Amino acid sequence: MNWKNMMNKKRWIFRQGELAESRSCLENPARGWYGIYTFPVQETINPEELRWSLREGESLALVLLDIYKYRSMPLDEAALNNIRDILSFFVHYKRDVILRPVYDREGNGRECEPDTFELVLEHIKQIGKVLSDMKHSVFVFQGMLVGSWGEMHDSRYLLPEYMKQIWNCMQQCCGNDMYLAVRTPAQWRTLRNEKEFSQKEYAGLTLFDDGILGSMTHLGTFGTMTREAAGWDQAWMRKEELEFISCLTAEVPCGGEVTSCIEEDSRMYEEEFIINELRSMHLTYLDSTYDRKVLDLWKTISWNCPGDSEIWQNSSLYEYIGGHLGYRLTVTKAEMRPLRRGKAEFVIEIENTGFGKMFQETELFLTVENENEIRVVSVSINLREIQAGTRKCGKAVIDLMEGRVFLKLQRKKDGRIIRFANKYSADNLYLGSLHRGTVHLTEE
Repeated sequence: MNWKNMMNKKRWIFRQGELAESRSCLENPARGWYGIYTFPVQETINPEELRWSLREGESLALVLLDIYKYRSMPLDEAALNNIRDILSFFVHYKRDVILRPVYDREGNGRECEPDTFELVLEHIKQIGKVLSDMKHSVFVFQGMLVGSWGEMHDSRYLLPEYMKQIWNCMQQCCGNDMYLAVRTPAQWRTLRNEKEFSQKEYAGLTLFDDGILGSMTHLGTFGTMTREAAGWDQAWMRKEELEFISCLTAEVPCGGEVTSCIEEDSRMYEEEFIINELRSMHLTYLDSTYDRKVLDLWKTISWNCPGDSEIWQNSSLYEYIGGHLGYRLTVTKAEMRPLRRGKAEFVIEIENTGFGKMFQETELFLTVENENEIRVVSVSINLREIQAGTRKCGKAVIDLMEGRVFLKLQRKKDGRIIRFANKYSADNLYLGSLHRGTVHLTEE
């Protein structure tokens, strides 16, 4: 008769808590719904008044800086100070900023732009210096100042030679801690060549799309010719452009506005078609107010995809989309393995069910605490490597003690808490309990 052990043995036991996903829409940084806030830069702001316009449920703000008054002169010190105050306001109220300086807000791009290209470059340098000199929360810099509504169409300054000069100026002046977004894939390809794209040398350049689902071409964002016929830096047909966008935005953030469809195409109102479109674009952020007709329609459509998580069945399309913009991280498993010398290794599995991924550096901490002591160690994992629809494991080694085990995630640059999508998740996610227990070993 073989005995596994001739006596009872005390050992460390980790009891995992419930780690199911919730249906909550998380107000995590650098993702989600955004509102638009417009500021003529010659006017000072009243922070106390402005704070009442901030909407709950939004962690982003599109800050539109109207610089039309300065179309014939550089920004003066008053305007630059006002820009600083505006950006400081959004830092204070923990809103990441999508920054869009514009000359035009009425659809009259050419009429509102400066008469000289040199002044456009001067304005970019001035705004860039403000950004480089202060603490700000700008996540994406949208557009190149020019065109109707700043959306890079109907402008005399969007020829390739002008765009390349603006791009070079923005790279030099605006720093490397934000993304720069252009309006169409063809404009992106004007600035980055085919080799750079194939090697994923994106240089922080991304896209924004303010015509999502407005037509099968996203209101002219896509073209009608094949890639072979059009060439690298011209617009391609829908299928090829979406493949290009999907590849690009797997690595850089993309967002914009949905618009009412101008075509008689029933697919634009089918939930699976809509979700597949947004998912293929890896959308990180969307306007929460435009187009109201589309957004209200989404609130009436139920999401019932058989292959999706049960918790989302019968949710509204609006709720489902809001919950999946950008990254959505859920802890799916936590395991503990005792090591020698009173230590243990925890292995944490994290799944990303969002449309996109995390783009900023984070810090993940494992905590064990009881009435007398708290022990904290970092978890070795790069969350930016968890692509949409994938999982990754992180590891942490900690000195053993009895207590409750938690996980805490925060953004590295400012310590902003990032909540997991698990049920009962708060600033700290409860993983389970760690204690000494008696294991009764039996004969084999």
